[in-house]
Amino acid sequence: MSEKKSLEEYIFEIRNIIKSGNLNQGLIEIQNALKDYPSNPKLHINAGNILKLKGEIKQAEEYYLQALSIYKSKEVLNNLSVIEIEKENYLQAITYAKEAINIDKAYIDANYNIALAFEGIKDYEQCIIYINNTLRFDENNSKALVLLFRVLKDTCEWENIDQTSEKLNVMVGNGIEHPFLNISRCDDEKTNFEVANSWKKNNIPLHVKDTMAYVDQNKSDKIKVGYICGEFRNHPTFHLMKNFFSEHNLKKFNIYLFSYNHTQECKEKLTKDITEFIDIDNIDDDEIIKIILSYQLDILIDLSILIPNNKLRIMQNKLAKKTISYLGYPGTSGSDDYDYIVTDKTVTPEHQQQFYTEKFLYMPRYYQINDGEKKFDKLKATKEECGLPKNSIVLACFNQPYKIEKTMFDCWLKILKDLPKSVLWLLNDNQKNKINLLKYVKENNIDQKRIIFAERVSRDEHIKRLGLADIMLDTRFYNGHTTTTDAIQCGIPVVTLCGKHFASRVTMSLLKALDLEELTTKDIDEYKNTVIKLAKDKKYKVKIKDKLTSGKLIDDFYNIKKFVKEFEDLLEHSIGN
Repeated sequence: MSEKKSLEEYIFEIRNIIKSGNLNQGLIEIQNALKDYPSNPKLHINAGNILKLKGEIKQAEEYYLQALSIYKSKEVLNNLSVIEIEKENYLQAITYAKEAINIDKAYIDANYNIALAFEGIKDYEQCIIYINNTLRFDENNSKALVLLFRVLKDTCEWENIDQTSEKLNVMVGNGIEHPFLNISRCDDEKTNFEVANSWKKNNIPLHVKDTMAYVDQNKSDKIKVGYICGEFRNHPTFHLMKNFFSEHNLKKFNIYLFSYNHTQECKEKLTKDITEFIDIDNIDDDEIIKIILSYQLDILIDLSILIPNNKLRIMQNKLAKKTISYLGYPGTSGSDDYDYIVTDKTVTPEHQQQFYTEKFLYMPRYYQINDGEKKFDKLKATKEECGLPKNSIVLACFNQPYKIEKTMFDCWLKILKDLPKSVLWLLNDNQKNKINLLKYVKENNIDQKRIIFAERVSRDEHIKRLGLADIMLDTRFYNGHTTTTDAIQCGIPVVTLCGKHFASRVTMSLLKALDLEELTTKDIDEYKNTVIKLAKDKKYKVKIKDKLTSGKLIDDFYNIKKFVKEFEDLLEHSIGN
């Protein structure tokens, strides 16, 4: 009979196994340890931690709750708080984290999680209180500073934003700042790459299945293409892509959609256009890997990449002959798990290749698809219904508040001063943002009534009202992407400022395709003057509107069949290299 291992021996072995990246074996060893030490809460917590890393949230929660039933520790309460945040059960997350703080008021992680949960329900006042608590215990806490900057962006609280940004600059490369946040505050591709690369290394645990890898056994005459996406719902990715799949040449390609977080309505729409819709919602990562590998894909296209609910962890495995990043994230993943990124020469000029782990696959005209639907006949709202003055010039920006920065807003206020009959039409995203902007407007001696906030409505209702705008004002570091396409489809001129990285050049890419580069400006003064010219010069505006509503280029813009054919040509090129 073998001698029972000590708890210390188990823990030593478990740590070594986990360090090697073999999470499954680590979990088996913990379960073996639990047979001998079933009442040890730390073993339950570690089992939960591994399951959480594997994407098995429900099972992780069960282990945490078992640990809690044995001993009410601050660590397990905090872990349960994290689980509830991921499930978007923010109030329960706050309850768990506050219980942890009752045990240890200086518990940094719990204070941070409460702040994170309050951000989730857009209670920014409480969020800031707990961010400050975290920073009081650790003034250079990277996670708290990142969250602080995000909140300042979301609420247009500009007074301390530069100071916070400078602190984040010092921390570039530590793997804490999310790449999405970085591209919204910094248009330097080198820095964007460094942040993406370090974030991936710090946040996506190694999960390579040696026994589960792509083997080239595709004997089909067709090219097998899979798309993996978590946004087939009311999300910009779906709104742009919804009519894309129906134009694929199914005589030449087999098209598979591996989808999670989708709605039934979107699933039903897409299923009829493709070879097969594979529902991977609520399936653990190991099983998803097996499922995708069973299709022996020539190409796997990730439509989510770095945005929330991504599958970066499973993308570390060789799941197809070639792996491609497209649409979901406007920049490099910082990961060598992708062979290519679909782009165009405007958003990523050739000299920027050095700052991308993915090789560029250039679309010949522009990279961003649209749904191919002209919206002109859907513009049925009236100014009165939307709270807009009857004879006003409507300058609009429906980009989310985090994209609006002080430099651009100052420019917009100067435009309002030069155009006395104009109003600024913005999205009403959160109350704190609205209060801050109105306060800033008043400080700049502009009537607050000239700032009109549009409530969130359904997409159809939004499109109906969008045509009331005379000019769309684009944001700088992070352009409107879907919002720019919406404006173009409604025949509304968009004025943009050309930036230095992918996210700040998307509007330029779309305008260039329509021979409207004159609406792409090189500095703030030119931006301001172009908006004023459009507002005052009626002949000029008519010329621009004509380009947005007629002619070969605009017809091509709506020609999804042509776009998909160009896309397919790229796919064929990618598997031949």
